[in-house]
Amino acid sequence: MSTEHILRQFLLMERKLAYKTNNLFCLSFDLTLSQWKVMAYLEKFGTSTLVGISNYLAIEKPSVTRTIARLEDKQLVERVLGQDKREKRVQLTGSGKTLFRECQNTLDGIEFQLLNGISAEEQSILLQLLIKIQGNL
Repeated sequence: MSTEHILRQFLLMERKLAYKTNNLFCLSFDLTLSQWKVMAYLEKFGTSTLVGISNYLAIEKPSVTRTIARLEDKQLVERVLGQDKREKRVQLTGSGKTLFRECQNTLDGIEFQLLNGISAEEQSILLQLLIKIQGNL
């Protein structure tokens, strides 16, 4: 099998998965997938600058700024003081943390469905390979 087929299959799968999760987030939680990704980053790393979020998620800073503004409007994130007054930092609010956990529980259910019939060993190998591929980007 050529790498072209692997890449094509990966892109097709990624698009379907993104569509499915985006619809789920919109209908169930009034969130977009981009908003959830920012929330997941903040859940993992705590407070962060917009540049830190932008770099980690490979999203342009203006897009991160708009996403943060929407999350602030929903009272899911809040700005906090940084080391100096120019530094803009954000973190999840209590409501944001609660909603993130609800979203994560739903995603765990989707992951369970996706990995149905795939052994724990195969899942471990898949995860290791995905991490290696991500490192090559």
